[in-house]
Amino acid sequence: MTDSITGQHKKTIARNTAFLYIRMLVVMAVTFYTSRIVLHALGETDYGIYDVVGGIVMMMTFINGSLSASTSRFLTYELGKGDTRRLADTFAAALNLHIAAALLVIIIGETAGVWFLYNYMTIPPDRLNAAFWILQFSIITTCFVFTQVPFNASIISHENMSVFAFVGLYEAFSKLAIAFAITLDNGHRLVLYGFLLMANSVMVQMFYRFYTRRHYPECRMRFIRDKKLYRTLLGYSGWDIFGNTAVVVQNQGLNIVLNIFYGPTLNAARAIAVQIQTGLKSFITNFLMAVRPRVVKLYAEEKHEAMYRLTFYGCKISFFLMFALIMPIAFNLDFLLHQWLGDEIPPYTGMFAMIIFGIILTDSFHSAYLMVYHAIGRIKTGNIICGTLMIMALPTGYLCLKAGLPPYSVFIVILVINAVCHIISWTIVHRYVKYSYRTLVSQVYLRCIGVTLAATAVPLFISANMVAGWPRFILLTAAAETVYLILIYAFGFSRMERKELIDPFVSKLIKKFQV
Repeated sequence: MTDSITGQHKKTIARNTAFLYIRMLVVMAVTFYTSRIVLHALGETDYGIYDVVGGIVMMMTFINGSLSASTSRFLTYELGKGDTRRLADTFAAALNLHIAAALLVIIIGETAGVWFLYNYMTIPPDRLNAAFWILQFSIITTCFVFTQVPFNASIISHENMSVFAFVGLYEAFSKLAIAFAITLDNGHRLVLYGFLLMANSVMVQMFYRFYTRRHYPECRMRFIRDKKLYRTLLGYSGWDIFGNTAVVVQNQGLNIVLNIFYGPTLNAARAIAVQIQTGLKSFITNFLMAVRPRVVKLYAEEKHEAMYRLTFYGCKISFFLMFALIMPIAFNLDFLLHQWLGDEIPPYTGMFAMIIFGIILTDSFHSAYLMVYHAIGRIKTGNIICGTLMIMALPTGYLCLKAGLPPYSVFIVILVINAVCHIISWTIVHRYVKYSYRTLVSQVYLRCIGVTLAATAVPLFISANMVAGWPRFILLTAAAETVYLILIYAFGFSRMERKELIDPFVSKLIKKFQV
C-alpha cells in the first residue's frame, strides 16, 4: 500500500509542486505590487466598482465551477483507467456542455446583469457608463474562461503543471504592464483597464487551446451523441452546481450587500482583503493541484487506504504551510498594509483581513478534504446540507448589517458557517469510504492545533517588546518560522511520516551541500 504513493508518484507530485510554487512566489509578489499601482491609478471608488461589477458576472460562474470539477474528475478517472476512447468522448462532451454554459452567461449577463446594475447597485451616477463597459468586458472574459475549462482540465489530468507555471508568470507581468499603461491615460482609466484585462485573458485562453490540441490527442471538438455520457457529467455536476452556487452567493452576494449598505469604498476594502486571501490560498491551491490527480487515480485503482493517507498528509501540510505564511503577516498587518498601499488604505481593510485569515486556515483543511470528496463522486448529500448552510450566510449577513452591526460581521458569519460545514463534510465522506476518525483527529487536527498554539508564543513576545517596523518584521519572521519548523518536525508528524516524507528530503539536501 505504501508503494502506491511513493517512488515515481512522489517525484511527480514534488516536481509539479515545485513548478507551481516557483510561479506562485513570483506571481504573488508582482500581483501585490500591481494592485498598489492600480489602486492609486483608479482611486478607491473605481477600484471598488471594478470589483463589485465584475462580481455580478462572478455570480454566474457557479455553473463553470461545477462543470470544471466534473470535467477534471472524469478526465483524470479515465486516464487512471487507461481508456483513451472514453477519454476523448468525455473531453468532447464536456466542451459541448461548457459552450452551452457560455451562451447562458451571455443571455443572463445582458439581461439580468444589466438590469441589476442600473437598478440596485450603489454607484455614483457619473460612473455608471464606465461600470456598464466593465460588465460587458467581464461577460466576454467569463465566456472564454467557460469554454477553456476542458482544456485546462486536460493539463491537470496529465499532471503537466509546468505549463501553468510559465503562463502564470506571463499573466502576472502582463497585468503589471497593464497597470503602468493605465497611469499614462488621464481620461477613462477604468474602462481602459477593463478592456486590456479582457484582451489579455483572451490571449492566454487561446494559448492554452493551442497547446492542448497539439500535445493531447483527446482535446478535439466533436459533437457527441452519447446521452448517457452527458447525463453522467450533468448528474455529477448537477449537485455540484448547487454547492458552487452557495459559494458564489456567500462571497459575491455578501460583496453586493456591502455595496448596498456602504458603497464602493467598502468594496475596495473587501477587494484588498480578498486579494490577500487569494494570494495566500494560491500556496494551498498549487500544492493540492499537484496532489489531486494522484488522489483520484488511487481511488480509481481502489486503493482507499493509500488515498486517505495521502489526503491526511495534504491536510496537515496545507495547514502548516498556510499558518507559516499567515503568522508574520498577521502580527505585522498594519505596518505591511501601509508599506504596500501607502496612506490610501480603505477603512476596515485590516479587520477584514484578520477575519479572513481564520477563514483561510479553516479552508486549508477543507480544500484537502475536497480531493477525496470529488474522487469518490458521491456529492449529493454534502452539497445539499453544506450548500444550504452557506447560502444562509447571505440573509444572515444582510440582517447583521440591517441591525447596525459593523461591516466585518459578514466575515464572522462566513467563518462560523464554513467551520460547521467542514465538520459535517468529513462525516458524510465516511459514509461512502470508511476511514479512522481517531487517526484524523489525533494525527491531523490535534497535531496542527497543538503545534500552532505553541508557535504563537514567539511572535507574541516579540510584538509586545518591539515597535512596528522592518526590524521587528524581519526578526519576528526569522525567529517565529524557525521555531515553527522545529515544532512541526518534532510534533507535527508521526515517526512514520517523518521517515516517509521529511527524512528523504533532508538526506538529499545534505548530500548536495556535501558535494
